[in-house]
Amino acid sequence: MYRLIRFGATELEYYNQVDNIGSGQTPVSYIGLPEGGSLDGFGNLQKAPGIVERNKSLRLHASSPEQLEEIYFKLLSLRGKRDQLYRRTGQGNIHWMYARLVEIMAMRSYEQTRFRVIQDIDLRFACQEAFWRGYYSGGWFLDSGFYLDNGWVFDNGNPVTLASSPTYIEIQLGSASDPGRAPVRAIQFIINADEAITSLMISRLGGEILTYNGTIPAGSQLIIDTGAMRVLCTGVTDPYDNLEISPTADMAAWFTLQPGLNEITVNFTGGGSGSTIEFSYYEAWF
Repeated sequence: MYRLIRFGATELEYYNQVDNIGSGQTPVSYIGLPEGGSLDGFGNLQKAPGIVERNKSLRLHASSPEQLEEIYFKLLSLRGKRDQLYRRTGQGNIHWMYARLVEIMAMRSYEQTRFRVIQDIDLRFACQEAFWRGYYSGGWFLDSGFYLDNGWVFDNGNPVTLASSPTYIEIQLGSASDPGRAPVRAIQFIINADEAITSLMISRLGGEILTYNGTIPAGSQLIIDTGAMRVLCTGVTDPYDNLEISPTADMAAWFTLQPGLNEITVNFTGGGSGSTIEFSYYEAWF
């Protein structure tokens, strides 16, 4: 179980809290068959919901009517804002996702006016992400704009040297038996070429294969972003055209890191002795 605790820098923990902790509705794609029944357009793929609405009911309280009004108008000023919505699980873990505060609902009843320092409100958030984000694995800086106590770990973005081809890498994503842990599908592969690299192929044992058929010039950086479905390469025009995705990949997710051990193989030609690859991603939680 979990509780919504903060939106951006605004605390949401007050009295009488009731949180919507449901999953959201997963999309379906069925095609009716002439003889009856239907064909599932998604096959055996596990799909995730699109926009998920999360509501939170709470009772604001203050030491004076003036302070209550200040708290309430501060919340009103956030209407329509997109920011990070945080939750705290029963085990004390902090997760977050991007959300927009769509609506603030409140009724001022005659009975409650006798208690001039309380106000019941309902907050409605539209969450754009399918999974909550946990710990971040990748390079970052102190001025990145995030709270240091919310999943950002020092020295957690160590690149791997591509000393020879193939290079074998093991990525441990918690345990396959962790309750609530989800596969990671938003990953940035960052390749820094000491010398020119060609025929780059990144594969996961039992999973997908990404092949970059172009050339990464010496001193350049290639970024394959599976979350944004974007490919960038210094000094290369339209690098996206050079990317080849294995037929086994879900087109909604180019590459996946599964809970537990992920065995990654990187094949390439060239690169010298100082080229590196780095994997940047957030843990994902249902």
